[in-house]
Amino acid sequence: MLIRSEVNRKAVSVSATIDMAEHLAQTLDNHIDGLEIGSALRYRIAGGCLDMALEHHKAVVLLVARQLRGSAFSIMRLQFEAYVRGVWLHQCATDTELAAFTNEKLDHSFAALVSAIEGLDGFSDGALSKARRNSWAAMCSFIHTGFLQVVRRNRETTVEPDYNDDEVIEALGFANAIALLAALEIAHIAGAERLSVELLDLARNIATPVQ
Repeated sequence: MLIRSEVNRKAVSVSATIDMAEHLAQTLDNHIDGLEIGSALRYRIAGGCLDMALEHHKAVVLLVARQLRGSAFSIMRLQFEAYVRGVWLHQCATDTELAAFTNEKLDHSFAALVSAIEGLDGFSDGALSKARRNSWAAMCSFIHTGFLQVVRRNRETTVEPDYNDDEVIEALGFANAIALLAALEIAHIAGAERLSVELLDLARNIATPVQ
């Protein structure tokens, strides 16, 4: 995956990583709660997508904490998609495309949305397309109960969950990073530039790009 939690490099426990992710979720809520955004359709539907990405983050953390790791892994794609759709609807979509989205008739591929976003200032480093390229197949396998999901439910003599702790920590790191990005985009929608700076400072302490 493109993004992983800094704690993954320090070999800490899943429990400690969960604690950090729970703290992050609460911190983001505290920063975002009460922000005002415009009432235009673009802002409302983009905000809805980004809010969904934040909820998916909380769900991933909760499921891992409850030892429901397979379900947590299946949500990773949903969170990634919610974030990308939110950014695209906010910054890229035409009025015609917004109307198509509201009528469930938008037919752009996910790759096309990522490509459009990476034509914007601040996204030209290719991080999103790299994350999609490196992780999309795995995300699809997990969400659709493909081989990568099923093989992690088979031990030598039993059928039961068998998810590696390092993979779980990495998944939590990815979910943390997407949550931070979603919060940043919400701050952008709200025109809260000071909050954006605060969130960037928070991001530097939580998630870093994998070289």
